[in-house]
Amino acid sequence: MIPLSIGDPTVFGNLLPPAQLESIINRQAQTNKYNGYAHSCGLPEARAAIAEKFTRPEAPLSSDDVIIASGASGALAIALSAVAGPGENVLVPQPAFSLYLTICGHYGFEGRQYPLLPDQRWEADLLAMEKLIDSKTRAILINNPSNPSGSNYSKQHLIDILSLAEKHHLPIIADEIYADMVFAGETFHPIASLTTEVPVLAVGGIGKQYVIPGFRVGWIMFHDRKSRLQRVRAGCESLTHLIVGANTLAQACLPELLLKTDKSYYSELGALMVLLIK
Repeated sequence: MIPLSIGDPTVFGNLLPPAQLESIINRQAQTNKYNGYAHSCGLPEARAAIAEKFTRPEAPLSSDDVIIASGASGALAIALSAVAGPGENVLVPQPAFSLYLTICGHYGFEGRQYPLLPDQRWEADLLAMEKLIDSKTRAILINNPSNPSGSNYSKQHLIDILSLAEKHHLPIIADEIYADMVFAGETFHPIASLTTEVPVLAVGGIGKQYVIPGFRVGWIMFHDRKSRLQRVRAGCESLTHLIVGANTLAQACLPELLLKTDKSYYSELGALMVLLIK
């Protein structure tokens, strides 16, 4: 059996985090500034680093647009439970990371599964997706790049998904934990960079690209240029109080980890992943 569930890149020990991580942790621990609680939405400097790392001219971010959670899974739980409630539904892909349906079931709303098309690079079946939408649908969740299919959606396919979301006045929850982790010759397009109309809650984290899922730091980035999700944003902020914020010491490492990791780390990690797959 080949397990395709939790996606832990540390299991076999052949993928390692950036070499400077140990010194970053030691330096921050020795300050004794991060032994206590932080704001439940995250350290200001950590939120600012995430905004700086992922902002684009087409999709600008500020620190106020970022909420830090306990891993990307925690961020997904906050985002999903903020947009939907009992008796409502959210569209989720199939096949997909099993946590999506687990979260929906836990909070008492339905995860309606739209199929991905294996003979079309695992793109979403938009006709089937639209048939699932009704008056109780609250969001469309996409996972790109995808676990477990490994697909990386084309720019046009993402635009088509956005057109459907705009038609039905639905926000997108974008699980982009594998952002920028694509093969040479491929281009990853953050879906928020392709729209000014559709609100996007983009979820990310340090678990995959930096090979440290155990640090439990993820985030939600709000792209809501028409201010249509103010109540959802307030709900997400309130929900962070349930865990009193993510790991404070790990958050303190984010500015240097995200903004000062040498570019060679990303290319070496990508090359090693290609060898492992072959």
